[in-house]
Amino acid sequence: MTKGFYRSFGKRLFDLVVAVPALILLAPVLAVTALLVRIYLGSPVLFRQERPGRSGKLFKICKFRTMTDARDANGALLYDDLRLTRFGKFLRASSLDELPELWNVVIGQMSLVGPRPLKVRYLPMYSAEQARRHHVTPGITGWAQVNGRNSVGWEERFELDVWYVDNVSFWLDLTILWKTVTAVFSRKGITAEGHVSMPDFEGSKQVVVIGAGGHGKVVVSTLQAAQCVVDAIYDDNQLLWGTYILGVPVRGPISDLTKSPQKFKGIVGIGDARIRQRVVESLPIEWLTAIHPHSFIHQSVKLGEGSVVFAGAVIQSHAVVGQHVIVNTCASIDHDCVIGDFVGIGPGTHLSGSVQIEDRCLIGTGCSVIPRIHIHSDVTVGAGTVVIQDVPGGCTVVGPTPRIVRQDPSYETKKAA
Repeated sequence: MTKGFYRSFGKRLFDLVVAVPALILLAPVLAVTALLVRIYLGSPVLFRQERPGRSGKLFKICKFRTMTDARDANGALLYDDLRLTRFGKFLRASSLDELPELWNVVIGQMSLVGPRPLKVRYLPMYSAEQARRHHVTPGITGWAQVNGRNSVGWEERFELDVWYVDNVSFWLDLTILWKTVTAVFSRKGITAEGHVSMPDFEGSKQVVVIGAGGHGKVVVSTLQAAQCVVDAIYDDNQLLWGTYILGVPVRGPISDLTKSPQKFKGIVGIGDARIRQRVVESLPIEWLTAIHPHSFIHQSVKLGEGSVVFAGAVIQSHAVVGQHVIVNTCASIDHDCVIGDFVGIGPGTHLSGSVQIEDRCLIGTGCSVIPRIHIHSDVTVGAGTVVIQDVPGGCTVVGPTPRIVRQDPSYETKKAA
């Protein structure tokens, strides 16, 4: 069985052939375990939580609960180690708590083997390389789980996940399933050292948005929709310092990011392409990619760091989107498009298949671009324009029937420089 066939068709078939009989055969075990959970831990018997699946699409994972709801005098939940009972530890050590996930496998939300589905709020914290773990369906067990389970650190765990993505095969999945059985019986790597479970992935860097204008607000809301905590906003407008936008403090000028010993990760929330590029080139921070959970991005899409995809946007198969690109609300990028760096795609804009747009272009609200059009760099396309022919660099194009109203005379000089 070839890797390509297995990845596209065989893996799902393998999941069904194994998971459906397993659910039937293990029904008595599931019933007894559910009864014991109800007796020793209370209700609800199942723990349900949203997790990101393939391409970041959210689903609700099902597991047997392993902790009580014990709270302190103020009504706050106690720490995990105080709520995890001896019975809960047994469920985790034996992996019985994972058995309900077979239902997630049957309905196609999970696979038997794949990177484990983690918390939704981790999504914006991944580097571009780490985010590749979502190019396959998440699994009940995975390459990281058979190489240490929860005892390996986050960086190593993500490296193992990405390695699996690049090497998916039938024989690798069989190997992982066999190693999972031996790992469960050996009871190794169930917890991280000093923790009853894997500690949260918090990252070592604060998450910031640069720019407190209208675009910055939508970037903040997109990150928050993806359950990412935004620590601060930086903007050069002194009137905004000390204020709050969507609950996030505006701390000071952008230059503060170069003076602070704190390390940062973030996104530039500035619409102007040239300013956005200057800011990016001046700041030594790690650039995030923000994807609204109500957007759609095909798994074959290549999305550059620092880019942001707003709610309702659609990016279809084999599109390549550069760095620090804005894909605005309800915009669509069709198959095989190539988008350069620092491009802005306006709200409701539609790019047909195989369109190529070079760096620093702004495609205004509600534009349409027919297939195989080439828009050269530093072009501004006015709102509502229908682009039906290639556009030379440095131009401003407007009108339902497009016409060039301005061309930067220094464009060729700038391009040569």
